[in-house]
Amino acid sequence: MFVNPYCRISDAAAGIAKRQTAAVYLKTIASEGFIGVAKAGRETLHVNQRLLTLLSDQAQTGMFRK
Repeated sequence: MFVNPYCRISDAAAGIAKRQTAAVYLKTIASEGFIGVAKAGRETLHVNQRLLTLLSDQAQTGMFRK
């Protein structure tokens, strides 16, 4: 959640928890308002909207340009 502005349950489960445990963690974080939830086809994406906004703002101001 701190590298990409979104996370799938399978991403959260990779190496740290079982899929069901990762789903519970992400659901809890979403219910507290830290991340949003969006459906993308059959997948559920958990979106860190603040990070996405920050990255978008920096891209628009040219921070990532050489």
